[in-house]
This record gives sequence, C-alpha cells and structure tokens, in this order.
Amino acid sequence: MNPDAIDPDVAAVLRRITAQLPGSEDRPGQIRMAGLVGQALRAGRHLVVQAGTGTGKTLAYLVPAIVVGKRCVVATATKALQDQLAAKDLPYLHEHLDTPFEWAVLKGRSNYVCLQRLRELQQRPGSGQDQLELDDLAATVKLEVKRLAAWSSSTTTGDLAELDWAPSDAAQRAVTVSGDECPGASRCPVGASCFAEQA
Repeated sequence: MNPDAIDPDVAAVLRRITAQLPGSEDRPGQIRMAGLVGQALRAGRHLVVQAGTGTGKTLAYLVPAIVVGKRCVVATATKALQDQLAAKDLPYLHEHLDTPFEWAVLKGRSNYVCLQRLRELQQRPGSGQDQLELDDLAATVKLEVKRLAAWSSSTTTGDLAELDWAPSDAAQRAVTVSGDECPGASRCPVGASCFAEQA
C-alpha cells in the first residue's frame, strides 16, 4: 500500500461532505487518513492509523467505508462516541451522501433487558422452576425492577439507554445478562423475542 497515495473517489466525497459542515476547514490529515482507509478497504488489507484530536477521524473512516461499499464493524471505546456516530455522524452522512447505506447500533448484552431474566423474576415461589433471589435487594431496587418489567412490555428495543430515568446498578444487573450468562437464542425459552438478538 502506498502511504502517499490518496483514493481520489474517497477524497472528493470527503471534501464535498466536510465543506457542508459549519466552520469547515481543510484537514490534510483527514484526507490522507480517508485515502489510506479507502485503499485498505479496496485491497482487503488491514490498516492501523493513529491520528490526533481534531483530525476528523470519524468521517475519515466512515466516508471511505460507505464510498467503497464494504460492510464494516465500527467498535467504539466509549458510549459517547457510539452515540455521536449513531445520532449525529451517520444521519448526517445518510442525508448528504449520494450513496445509500444502512447502519445498526449493537451494544453488549448487558445494555438490553433480558426477557428470560424478567420471566424468572416474576415466577411464583414453589413453581418448581429456578427463580432469582431478590430477598437480599433493597426495597427501592425491587421497585425499580418492577418498573423495568413494566417498561419492557412497551419498548421495541429493550435498550436501557432509552429510559427517561436511571435505574441503579443493582436493578440493571437484576434484569440483564452478560454474554457469558446468556445461553443463546436457540437455547433460551424466549430467544425468539430477545432484544439483544433482534438488535
């Protein structure tokens, strides 16, 4: 891969997109990064890029991925960056690019209400089935769990980030599972309705 070459298609689209941003400025590092990302995607090669704050890294990897038309996974280190991509950058590109594309946001399982966990919480003692122990939880946590259970019947995503209130960590742990705890959709009694699987 030639580190000095810039994918002309990617560079042209990136310049057009960034020129529409308020207070846009020429960012040579962003153009170079986008060109390298475009080259790597077209060649099916790996690429590691380090760029400083203010380079415009987000658009420098999103624009080439869209222009080249490759399916990509973008993993973020923070929820804040994930939210920026999903709520700001991708909608902006969707509106201003001539190339149609789709995106989806997937978070870890512990960000979604687990319907099986809720089912277990709502089972009556003596039913012969496993039941989560809530006896050690504070009364306020029990109320939060009930509130989360009620919310789970009205949400279409089960994503806890959609809540207009912040449940305690204990309440969240009571209604979610990690990847290690989840048996998978095919082995879960409510796997077909699983919010994490649908995402």
